[in-house]
Amino acid sequence: MTTPDTGTYLLIVFIGLVVTVVVGQILMRTGVGFLRDVFEDHEVAQSITRLLGVGFHLVALGFMALLSTWAPFAVDGTVQLVVTRVGGILLFLGVLHVITLVALARVRNNARAKQVAASLRSGARRPPQDKRDQTRVIESG
Repeated sequence: MTTPDTGTYLLIVFIGLVVTVVVGQILMRTGVGFLRDVFEDHEVAQSITRLLGVGFHLVALGFMALLSTWAPFAVDGTVQLVVTRVGGILLFLGVLHVITLVALARVRNNARAKQVAASLRSGARRPPQDKRDQTRVIESG
């Protein structure tokens, strides 16, 4: 079994750090679109996105720091060690990314369901979605 020296350990941490930051930024940029669909105020959506991004980064970086020292099975050679540990970091980030997207989708779907329910309770008609619906509204009006 290969034990990492300081340079190998720092390489694993550096790769994990870069990938974590990139994935976190992607989540923050795409997540704000989900949250703007939920919240009327774009500043609130942006603030919640930042808070979720901070949480994602803290969890991912903390786990990455732990995983970079974990040796679940023996590997021979420095390259195999780096690849195995970076693979574990990538796998964890993928799972965390999917969990975050599912959470964002649930928030959006719950908000949409509440809007539809409120619309049905108030008896309001939904706005026309395409040209055929607009034609029907004009013809019936």
